[in-house]
Amino acid sequence: MERLTPGGVAGVAVYRFAAHETAVLAASLAPASALATAAAGRPARATWRLADDACDDVLVVARADGAIEVHAHGGLAIEAAALATFGLTAPSPPNAAMRLARTAIGRAQLELAIEQLGHDFAAELARLAESPLPARRVAVAAALARSQVAVALAVPAPVHLIGRQNAGKSTLFNALLGRERALAGPTAGLTRDVVAESVVLDGYPYVLHDHAGEGLADDAADAAAIARSRAARRDGLRLLVVDGMRGPDAADRLLAADAAVVVASKGDGPAARWPADVPCAGRCAAASGVVAGLQQSIGGWLRAARGLPPAGRVGGFAALDDRELAALRALVVAAG
Repeated sequence: MERLTPGGVAGVAVYRFAAHETAVLAASLAPASALATAAAGRPARATWRLADDACDDVLVVARADGAIEVHAHGGLAIEAAALATFGLTAPSPPNAAMRLARTAIGRAQLELAIEQLGHDFAAELARLAESPLPARRVAVAAALARSQVAVALAVPAPVHLIGRQNAGKSTLFNALLGRERALAGPTAGLTRDVVAESVVLDGYPYVLHDHAGEGLADDAADAAAIARSRAARRDGLRLLVVDGMRGPDAADRLLAADAAVVVASKGDGPAARWPADVPCAGRCAAASGVVAGLQQSIGGWLRAARGLPPAGRVGGFAALDDRELAALRALVVAAG
């Protein structure tokens, strides 16, 4: 059995049974004629009897490849019983577009996946390889430009929230997630271990990291936390959070030198005078609880720093992962 929808609580959960698994599935369905009805091209309602006396009212649908889909309710009890009864086969998406379609965490990712499912990446590469050299160079350059955007949309980028202690990093982290994930408060040093979570900001996927704040270390544990933070944020984008009620100090200026974006936190309080030598993307009031607007603002600033267009379709076939990108770049070498 393969799960086609994400696990967990949902309105509907869809499970796929390969042709060789349908005999086992039939024993759990009532009436027994449900499979035959579905195979004849008519979706059939049935009762799905599972382990631990769990049952569900489901829809049985036949696929063109001989497999059967069971459309069940997306409750945790039904999911657990289905897994206990049939086990789970890890899906093996045939290509990057299908993999993205199955794992999309936002509308823009899904739109990109649907667009790329309309293209056969291998066939497009073969067509380009056989095209005349001048036309190939132009087409490959255009495909690489699209792929830069597509990969940024398909592969989450790491973003590290950095700044001095009590700047509001954890409060911003929680606000962007829309839930209380990290400890936040006026006490310095609450964050010692890096906390990471996935989030979609202005359509693009990121892995957001909340870090220990820079500042004086009162003990060995604080010093170790700061050292771990510095080591963990070597790769990825850095988003510097500066206390907007105090303004940047010398430490903030050093951190701003390699930050992709600088934001002023505590935007619902009185604003400090901001020096011209520290570029600031904008002010944010993370405590306001307006998650969608904050995600769009922060995401928009990150998108501008990365030179990316609004998230969505890219207008043609494109690479979606490193393997496809390498194959496309190989055509550049071949084109000379």
